[in-house]
Amino acid sequence: MSDHDSTRQDEDISASEFADDERKDGHDFGSWPEVGGLVFTLIVSALIFMVRG
Repeated sequence: MSDHDSTRQDEDISASEFADDERKDGHDFGSWPEVGGLVFTLIVSALIFMVRG
């Protein structure tokens, strides 16, 4: 991997090249990070409303 490869933005590469790079990465979390973030946000928001009334 060259320095150029590590600084390329998603917009600079094709969709197939991006998919290959993601497949090589080996991490496939699916939608769980977004779901977890949403649940966390809802819990924090509920706590804020409970405390402030």
